[in-house]
Amino acid sequence: MSFAFEPMFLLIPLISAFVGWLTNVVAVRMMFWPIDFVGVWKLGWQGIVPANAGRMAGKSTDIITEKLINLRELFEDFDAKSFAGQNLDAVVDETVEQVIAETAAKYAPEMWEGANDTVKGHLRAMIRADVEKVMVDILADIGGSIEDILKLKEIVIAAADRDRALIGNMFMEVGRQEFGFIKLSGAYFGLPFGLVQLVAFMLYDGWWVLPFFGFFVGYLTNLVAVKLIFRPQQPTKIGPVTVQGLFHKRQEPVARAFAELVATRILNSENMVEHMTQGACGQRLFGIVERHLDALIERYRKNPMIASMIPADKWDEARTELHARIRSELPKPGGFLYVFTGGAVDIYAELADRMVGLSAEEFEGILRPPFQEDEWKLIVAGGVLGLLAGLAQALYFVGEQML
Repeated sequence: MSFAFEPMFLLIPLISAFVGWLTNVVAVRMMFWPIDFVGVWKLGWQGIVPANAGRMAGKSTDIITEKLINLRELFEDFDAKSFAGQNLDAVVDETVEQVIAETAAKYAPEMWEGANDTVKGHLRAMIRADVEKVMVDILADIGGSIEDILKLKEIVIAAADRDRALIGNMFMEVGRQEFGFIKLSGAYFGLPFGLVQLVAFMLYDGWWVLPFFGFFVGYLTNLVAVKLIFRPQQPTKIGPVTVQGLFHKRQEPVARAFAELVATRILNSENMVEHMTQGACGQRLFGIVERHLDALIERYRKNPMIASMIPADKWDEARTELHARIRSELPKPGGFLYVFTGGAVDIYAELADRMVGLSAEEFEGILRPPFQEDEWKLIVAGGVLGLLAGLAQALYFVGEQML
């Protein structure tokens, strides 16, 4: 079978460039979309990142906690007294006023109303000093037990499972430039492949040349695009051109953008406080808090002024109420734990500075898991799309001769 040359055959390289661009666009989309599985039974697709969000988050966090953020090291020099003095005045004042108002109103309303301002001021100052000391002691104990109270890996995995689009959105934002280049690179590589495809189509008598080369155009453009994200790790000269993996080439800005997203969207105060106050971590935290509260209550039972305000048979009730009050107040926005998680350690600065200083291999180890998982599927999908495009070309150009 021979095909007479037609001017429209010159469209083949342009179509190849379009197919290369399209397959790369589809490959990027397939990394992150759809968020939920779309299909019937096992026939369908879910974006690689959302499908493996929890597992990927766990892998990246293992490296982050091993290489970048060691909570024990970060809290070695934590000065609880200094931190409380600089950050907790408003929290202490609010706590003191609430405790006095509620306790006095319930157990000794007439005595409190009849007390003069000097007595009230003295009592308020004494309680404030005691509450501040208790908070400092609690902070010190939390800092000393931080790895038992704050499990970074669990926070990251919980955030990824709760919002399956989160990890994908973060990588899309961090790699916006890189993914934009990958999409365009399909056209850059598809055009020369298309020229080869045109020559082969004219030299070999076979309609199958178009789908055959279409498969390899889609396959190779996706393969090159996926590899270009992280390869080569170091600047490498190929003729007059120096090439380097796209993320490695921009390690510092990528590292700082990634650190900001981790600090603001995952390891933020809201997520950390929620984690610290639930489950086993919550039991440890409240165990520390209630131990110090109980010690303070025992001191007050022996204080004549305060003991006279609370009947002897009501102390256990007051203790239970105080525990319940503290458990409800600690997790509230703007409260003790929010101030602590927001100011005790600068997660962004620590993470960004250390990521910038990572070796190329270590840096890749943090960012690559979402792209490494099942990337062969993206490459094969590119080949299949190219094959279908080649069949469409063959039907259009020489359809009558195929039959």
